[in-house]
Amino acid sequence: MIDGSSGLQGIQKGMTQMRQQAHTVATENAGSRQSNTAMVEMSPSQRHVEANVKTLQAEDRMIGSLLDVRA
Repeated sequence: MIDGSSGLQGIQKGMTQMRQQAHTVATENAGSRQSNTAMVEMSPSQRHVEANVKTLQAEDRMIGSLLDVRA
């Protein structure tokens, strides 16, 4: 079944991680280990969100194709 829930959950998880990392960057001293680590970890979180967006887009195309076939 194509329902998009896994893609949405993945986006939510990635956004939560990015919010936590942004909070760390904003509250820690610039150049601190925690701040630097959070900035480095933002990139994989962004890729995680992007990958899940692509999953939703693929599901959307598949649903569109299925509807075209049924019409």
